[in-house]
Amino acid sequence: MIWLVLAIAIVALIVIMMMRKEEERRKYFESRGIKADKPRFFIVILYKFLTKQMGIVELLEGMYYEYPEENKVVGFWDGDTPIIMMKDPDVVKRFAVKEFEHFQDRRNFISEEMDPLFGNSLFLLKDQKWRDMRATLSPAFTGSKMRLMCDLIVEIGVQMVEFLQKEAKDKGPQTYEMKELFSRVSNDVIATCAFGINVDSLKHKSNDFYLTAKVLSDFNSVGKILRMTFSQYFPKISNAIGLKFNPDKDTNFFRSLVTDAMKYREQQNIVRPDMIHLLMEAKKGKLNHAKTEKDTAGFATVDESVQWKRSDRNWSEKEIVAQCFLFLLAGFETVSASLSFAAYEICANPEVQEKLYEEIKTVDEDLQGDRINYETLSKMKYLDMVISESLRKYPPATIAERQCNKDITLELFEGMPYDFKKKDGLWIPIYSLQRDPKYFPNPEKFDPERFSDENKSSINPNAYIPFGVGPRNCVGSRFALMELKTLVYYMVLNFSLEVTEQTQIPLQLGKTFGSLNSEKGIHIRLRPRN
Repeated sequence: MIWLVLAIAIVALIVIMMMRKEEERRKYFESRGIKADKPRFFIVILYKFLTKQMGIVELLEGMYYEYPEENKVVGFWDGDTPIIMMKDPDVVKRFAVKEFEHFQDRRNFISEEMDPLFGNSLFLLKDQKWRDMRATLSPAFTGSKMRLMCDLIVEIGVQMVEFLQKEAKDKGPQTYEMKELFSRVSNDVIATCAFGINVDSLKHKSNDFYLTAKVLSDFNSVGKILRMTFSQYFPKISNAIGLKFNPDKDTNFFRSLVTDAMKYREQQNIVRPDMIHLLMEAKKGKLNHAKTEKDTAGFATVDESVQWKRSDRNWSEKEIVAQCFLFLLAGFETVSASLSFAAYEICANPEVQEKLYEEIKTVDEDLQGDRINYETLSKMKYLDMVISESLRKYPPATIAERQCNKDITLELFEGMPYDFKKKDGLWIPIYSLQRDPKYFPNPEKFDPERFSDENKSSINPNAYIPFGVGPRNCVGSRFALMELKTLVYYMVLNFSLEVTEQTQIPLQLGKTFGSLNSEKGIHIRLRPRN
């Protein structure tokens, strides 16, 4: 009995200490004139994440709408780090663009020791090394380079259609879970465009490339959430015990694919218009750093706000491989999720599907048997409107974060100075901004007309940021848009997307830690049009 009483007393003491610490943290912000998020015990939040009682969307929305509209920022603590969440687009622009030199880096939630490939990727690099890598890679993602890779994506789109048409011919119109379907198709795009190999994951469902990519791209598994959390709060212990984010056998699989391909191409003098070739050229310093091209990829593309200058840094093989690895992570999960959400909205809104089909059919007739190309895709206005609206409702990343690089006092907004300490954080709540009725009236409605020529000028560019904002935006936004448009084009051209008894309407989002996913899957019947 005495042990039970002692245990209860200890737990009570811990809770009291935590409550006092949370109150001190609240006062930290409020003494500076900033509203603070209500106390949230870290262990409780982690438990809710792991048990799917809460996801990143619920956490974001809870903080975003906790205080009245006049509050442009809200403060909260992530462990021992104070974070400012920016609720106002002008504040976002101030810190992501105008004050970028002080908030260039992301917080390091996966170290190079924990994952050599991810840790060396453009996503997590810091300081001058990030600038040099960004300058090295930017020429690889211009419109002219995308044109070269478009044919590779079109080939995968045609391959997808042939498979689905054969299934419908043999079995009748089939119902597919779209995330599963598009994860296989986007996997094949990555395989051909980033790794230079052909993998038909619809026919060969258990191929090594797909199965390994699926493991590496899953950021919602309990094991990965725990490892990320532990490494963030206890980095020294993580390094000491050799904690790994991904299994060595899986990362070594992709490392060998890239290094073997590079060696073979150099020996045989092979040139193929894919990412490996571009990275090999970048490694040699042969990519041209021309003036920024006039972008035609679509409304959602991020314009370069910096004129990058060629870096003289010599990149190691490991650092080059890491960029292919990032391409895998970004392309597998986020692109397949974006495609599945777009398919859902096209299916759930018959008038949108009909208007989109009419545009696609007209373009197909004008091509007179030729395949779609980059220039033609870029001219399809309604397709761009549909993709832009889908990315508004379901952005590939729910938040963007930045880290202060030195002690400095800056105005959060006019009349509100704030003392930043080195490693203090910023959060940009992309999901919440893009669903805020102040910036997008009736935000739950899927309305591509928001992005028509007549209406898109009224959109606040700092509230619509599906690929990030400022110099640290997504370097691959043109590629992502090209892939999304190509695969939607071929899907809608050849199939009518139909609701079934399994289709969840309205769609509910799952409680995920990473990128957005549906609660019960997105089940759609594909009926061949011919």
